[in-house]
Amino acid sequence: MEARLMGSAPFNVVIEMNSLYLARPSANASDDTVAAWYRAKGRLHERIAAEGDDDAVQELAYATASYEHAIRLERRSSAEALRQTA
Repeated sequence: MEARLMGSAPFNVVIEMNSLYLARPSANASDDTVAAWYRAKGRLHERIAAEGDDDAVQELAYATASYEHAIRLERRSSAEALRQTA
């Protein structure tokens, strides 16, 4: 299941999803670590959506949800850091 975006190298969706799964942070990972993982997940869904298949709209929704969750985690991490310095 190889895909190619215009002007980019081919990527294998199954390999990319497996890599993301294997990089999934542990339950005790920091908010910043988890946020970075959700950003990577969002990028993967964007790449899949860029293929323009029937699921493109849903893939973009997944990407958006991943990015929004990453932002929430980053805000929580920043707020915690500010509390610790106050």
